[in-house]
Amino acid sequence: MINRITIISLFIIFTAVVLITTSKTFADTREEAAKNIIWEKEKAIYNARPKTGLDYYIENASPNYKGWPPGTSQPSSLAKLKKNQRLITIPNSEVLKMYFDDFTLHDNTGVIYYHTHRTRLPNGKKVDQHYHIAHVWIKDKDGDWKILGAMGRLENNNTSSP
Repeated sequence: MINRITIISLFIIFTAVVLITTSKTFADTREEAAKNIIWEKEKAIYNARPKTGLDYYIENASPNYKGWPPGTSQPSSLAKLKKNQRLITIPNSEVLKMYFDDFTLHDNTGVIYYHTHRTRLPNGKKVDQHYHIAHVWIKDKDGDWKILGAMGRLENNNTSSP
């Protein structure tokens, strides 16, 4: 006959397993949801560039944004990003493809890694350029994801026709 202590022990073990499993599943679901939202925003940034330049990027940047684009000697602020927006010709002919690499989440901070392959510059010139990108996103008090930090690296700079 199973005694009362054994039943209570089994119940406690079962409850602990359920709580641990549920907690992990919730964390996985939360991370997957954040990844999907942020990846969609990343794709929207690049889809908007030929039509509106950096407008969508700027709209989704934190006021405390710092970014380090390829070819620059140091990170720059949101104010500098806004200034650079005025230098972009819109509409333009830029063509690039995006490829998701990885994502991690901690509390309300997500970091996304991806790479791009640009085959045409905004001025229409054919190129074969590969970039690696890391963006740090934070969820603000309104529940919106905003870019806090950015770093891009140009893997190659083949500006001749592919």
